[in-house]
Amino acid sequence: MNSSLSTASAYVLGHSDPEVQRLENQARFIGDLTDDILRRAGLAPGMRVLDLGCGSGDVSFLAASLVGPGGSVLGIDQAPGVIEKARERARHVSLDNVRFDVASVADFDLAEPVDAVIGRLILLHLPDPAATLRRLAAQAGASTLFVFHEMDMSTARSLPESPLCAQGLHWIRETFRRAGVETDMGSKLYSTFRRAGLPGPQMLLSGRFEGGPDSFAYRYMAEVLRTLLPLAERFGVASADAVGIDTFAARLRDEIVALDGIMQPPAFIGAWARVA
Repeated sequence: MNSSLSTASAYVLGHSDPEVQRLENQARFIGDLTDDILRRAGLAPGMRVLDLGCGSGDVSFLAASLVGPGGSVLGIDQAPGVIEKARERARHVSLDNVRFDVASVADFDLAEPVDAVIGRLILLHLPDPAATLRRLAAQAGASTLFVFHEMDMSTARSLPESPLCAQGLHWIRETFRRAGVETDMGSKLYSTFRRAGLPGPQMLLSGRFEGGPDSFAYRYMAEVLRTLLPLAERFGVASADAVGIDTFAARLRDEIVALDGIMQPPAFIGAWARVA
């Protein structure tokens, strides 16, 4: 990590209303992939779950559906605004087995027993994810399940190659890299678990392949670029004029469709293991 913007609790995309909405859109796009990982890992009725970096609650809600009314989920995030949004969403659907607290993932200490610690797209933002997992594993005790779902940005591509897709992916990866984000955290989950003193995890890679004029994938990339654009300009990666964000999704769609091609958004890697 090589940016002065990186801190122990930095989330480089910020917590604006558009970014919160982008995360909810993303959650709908990849929710089934995360749900599959949580099920395979062994989340089950009655379990007590801690969700790290919960945002406005999407992964917490998936976990709550798996642990049922006899279980419980605590989601934590450093941003008071998104925690309030998560609480509001839980109230709206009368979910009684999930609650949300404002807390920093990097130095959170367990105040109550849990059966599972989970997270999606959170470890890539931490300066030392192994240290965070090591501390929580020591506090959680034997047989606690650790489940994380991260991405490898380097796997994203289009076939046949769309020049606009390739350019957009370069802007995204380079901006994240300069901001100190681990762009291929998924591939590093095994070593991260091991450095945290956890057993070597079981792991599974999954992803989406998207084509045709109606795919959300074009908007998915455009929404990430829109949020990143101020940082991309600050780092000298791209200018607003070069990106043309207001028409980016439409241009990307038209280019992919004209090629009769597909987009492969970043692959997601799930990893899970129990404290020995």
